Amino acid sequence: MDLGGVDGLLHVSDLSWGRVGKPADLLKPGQQITAKILKFDRAKGKISLGVKQTLPDPWIEVPQSYVVGSRVKGKVVSLMEYGAFVELEAGVEGLIHVSEMSWTKRVRRASDVLTVGEEVEAVVLGVDMGNRKISLGLKQTADNPWATIADKYPVGTKIEGQIKNMTDFGMFIGIEDGIDGLVHVSDISLDQARQAPR
Repeated sequence: MDLGGVDGLLHVSDLSWGRVGKPADLLKPGQQITAKILKFDRAKGKISLGVKQTLPDPWIEVPQSYVVGSRVKGKVVSLMEYGAFVELEAGVEGLIHVSEMSWTKRVRRASDVLTVGEEVEAVVLGVDMGNRKISLGLKQTADNPWATIADKYPVGTKIEGQIKNMTDFGMFIGIEDGIDGLVHVSDISLDQARQAPR
């Protein structure tokens, strides 16, 4: 940035409170901007500048805006194997960890569930102001099926389901979406029950 014969460095991290890929995403040569001087090194002739510092820090309002247990909406801006980063507003992102994506399915990669650019609804699980982190849950927007499974299928209930997997110790039967029940080898038939150890 030309300051009338002196150049100042505007680092990409000081362009916006939000996520910026590269300076060209926000600025172009010759554009007039307002910036704040962050550091002046007279010996090296260097000036560090910031544009985002001319605007209010959005994290100041986070404790009031994102209360634990509240539902929020945002856009998926980045996917990692361990989770998805969701932009809740410019400069404020939350993370949905893979363990918070489904009550019944084992999610290995965030990309198996979400895509970049997708609008999602989530529940605020935690706010860490010191590290500027918000933990979000996707599965918490739906009822936990495990909380009612005992009421829906009390002991003695006869059910029908598709065999999902066979092992040496028994077979897994699909009860409902994402929930399987185990039929131990000793419970498959009366003959096997007499022979198989539990």
